[in-house]
Amino acid sequence: MKIAFCTPFKPVDHPNVSGDVTIARDLLATLRDFGHRVEPLPFYPAREIYRRPWSWPAAARALGRMVEAAQDADCWLTHGSYYKVPDIFGPTASARLSIPYFLFQASYARNRARHIATWPGYALNKRAMLRADHVFCNRINDLAGCAKILPGERYSHVSPGLPDGLFGRDEAARQRHRAGWGAGPDTVVAVCAAMMRPGVKAVGVQWTIRACAAAARTMDKGRDLLLVVAGDGPMRTELEVMARAALGEGVRFLGRVDRTDLPGVFSAGDLFAFPGLKESVGMVYLEAQHCGLPVVATDDEGAPHVVAHEVSGLITSASEADFAQGVATLVRDADMRARLGSQAPAHVGIHHSLSVNYLEMARTMERITATRRPGQ
Repeated sequence: MKIAFCTPFKPVDHPNVSGDVTIARDLLATLRDFGHRVEPLPFYPAREIYRRPWSWPAAARALGRMVEAAQDADCWLTHGSYYKVPDIFGPTASARLSIPYFLFQASYARNRARHIATWPGYALNKRAMLRADHVFCNRINDLAGCAKILPGERYSHVSPGLPDGLFGRDEAARQRHRAGWGAGPDTVVAVCAAMMRPGVKAVGVQWTIRACAAAARTMDKGRDLLLVVAGDGPMRTELEVMARAALGEGVRFLGRVDRTDLPGVFSAGDLFAFPGLKESVGMVYLEAQHCGLPVVATDDEGAPHVVAHEVSGLITSASEADFAQGVATLVRDADMRARLGSQAPAHVGIHHSLSVNYLEMARTMERITATRRPGQ
């Protein structure tokens, strides 16, 4: 199939590689690995477009460019639709082209219809979901929303995952990074990776800093803890100041790390810690686990669906105190770290391989597309 690929939230080549961009890139690459032609369409930002009527003429022109680019496509696939970023393009474009329309990662929230400020986005998102030939949910929570407006055969769950071979343990990188960070053989290295923007991401880094500072104070004499933070954003300077005050020399901020370099950083750690407040999927947890890091996260949203409690990590309640206790437990218990870390790659490999998890999705798209072709 030739698949017209629309990303109304961010383009797949966006310089700030968030979790949504990572998922979109992996989805594109995996479908191509299956032998399909996946063509990213011209991008136009749809975030809260219902609040920007002056942008609607430009959006209409962008829609025309998308339709032109998708003239010979067999189907249309949009990655991401919810009330803040509804897919305003897919329903109209696929109808003009007379091709099936698929949604990946769509979220329906009925409560958004109760407020005038969010009703337009709610209505546009509902329109997209109702028009879709099939909705693929990579978040368990989204299945309940789909069930409120769609028959069961029109939506399905696709478990999140990683491309085969992209992440793995790198012992040479472990030794190199630890030496560069000044981490000795008795140093416990906690790794955190996050976009440092205001809101729950920055709060999550703050929780991790305070948790590591508290754990460091309880360590046996002769042992120390080093917190390594990967990522960048407008809150970085403020978070660095906080971390230096709490941990002194026991912290390293790496800045933005390319995804291809993350396996080496994760391999140099002994545990991965980040609470994941309001984390929709939690791709970073999969990446860390596949490199042999046990994870500490909370049960707030996405982490429990990708981290197996007491198998590949520890899932705590979404309270700062409980998260800090989870971090302290792994910092102090080397045997638990080793056991959970050794089990983590297998957990990801068995349950979160994209070549396995996306195959049924591709087959569903192929089946529906085949029934819509002329002469079928």
